[in-house]
Amino acid sequence: MLLNRNSKTPLYEQLKLSLQDQIMMGEFAQGVLLPTEIQLCEKYNVSRITVRKALEELARSGLIERVQGKGTIVKKRKFAKSQMEIRGYKGALNSQGFDVSSRLLEKNIVSSQGNEKLITLFRLSPASMYEFWRFRRLRYLNGEPSVVMTSYVRKELGDKMLDHPIQEPTTSFYELLEKITNRPIVDNEAIISAVAASPEIAKLLHTQIGTPLIWFQGVSYIDPHIPIEVNYSFYLGEKFQFQARYYRTQGGKINKEQI
Repeated sequence: MLLNRNSKTPLYEQLKLSLQDQIMMGEFAQGVLLPTEIQLCEKYNVSRITVRKALEELARSGLIERVQGKGTIVKKRKFAKSQMEIRGYKGALNSQGFDVSSRLLEKNIVSSQGNEKLITLFRLSPASMYEFWRFRRLRYLNGEPSVVMTSYVRKELGDKMLDHPIQEPTTSFYELLEKITNRPIVDNEAIISAVAASPEIAKLLHTQIGTPLIWFQGVSYIDPHIPIEVNYSFYLGEKFQFQARYYRTQGGKINKEQI
């Protein structure tokens, strides 16, 4: 994995952002050790000073913890959850008059091995092995690249999705999932955070390394206990704002009175 040596952004900052992306997307699970400094030097072809500075920055941001005599650990984080109204990306923006399209960047089968976060989000047993289809798409808003989305679905569902025009620019992921399962998506758990663009994401979005982005982790359900899709998205911060409807709960039931 190479960094952009022609960029004005220092290499340690690029490395920090690259590691940040991998942590946020669960490629480095919470509570596990990161590769050693020497391993990171070899992987990214940088000096040990660069690696140490990148890790120090990540530690200050609260993503990792450096433990003497043990190594660098990805910190476990707690998130608050709220009830929100579900609106698909394409449907929500189309309803506001925006032209929305997408380009499928890559599709491949990945294993659950080493990705504890994915196993947890899909509510699967860690004692077994699973396969997922991974779809990465670049979403365009009025013809401009605006969002990088990476979606995971169970392999058997992904196989069926490939029988449909998933590569078409106007295909809606939500609508396709509902069509195949013949069930509506009834719930979505979301975590939203502010991040800076890594070299890879900046290149896809035609922006500068370090540009403010909105990071979104979503889990979609066709039943309160059946996750159907997990996605990680990077939105250009200058083009989006998120509006949520929160509902008062009474006795564990949603009251449709908006607050």
